[in-house]
Amino acid sequence: MPIRGETIEVKYKGEIVDLDNSHDDAMLRGRIENKRVEHYKKYQKEPYRPPSKGGNTSALHSHVLIIDGEKYSFLALGGQQWAYKSDTVSFEYEITKEGYRNIIVETFVARTKDGAEIVRGNRGFKSRLRTAGTRMPASRRERLD
Repeated sequence: MPIRGETIEVKYKGEIVDLDNSHDDAMLRGRIENKRVEHYKKYQKEPYRPPSKGGNTSALHSHVLIIDGEKYSFLALGGQQWAYKSDTVSFEYEITKEGYRNIIVETFVARTKDGAEIVRGNRGFKSRLRTAGTRMPASRRERLD
């Protein structure tokens, strides 16, 4: 029986992953090393805003990478891609109880086809997420009539 706080390495679907036993809802952790991205998709998670109101450049997006037929995802600001199909990526990820593979963004590294490490995408953060939807362009008084 493992001791609380101990990390155990197990084999999961052909990859060595760590089972972090430091808390009650223990998660499987794994690492991807120098793999090519098959597909890269982005989905906006915050409400849409028209370009006249600032647009969606800094809106929260879900980024989904498909590598070797498996989906890995993370949340980040903006819809700019962090990696392209010609790049190789390395990162650590956690497998949740529901089976999602969440990328730990601090460990994400993309390399060009020449092997040079490159930083793409919006790596920033914002303290408050967008909650209010956009309003009709007319004044509120006109809408009441």
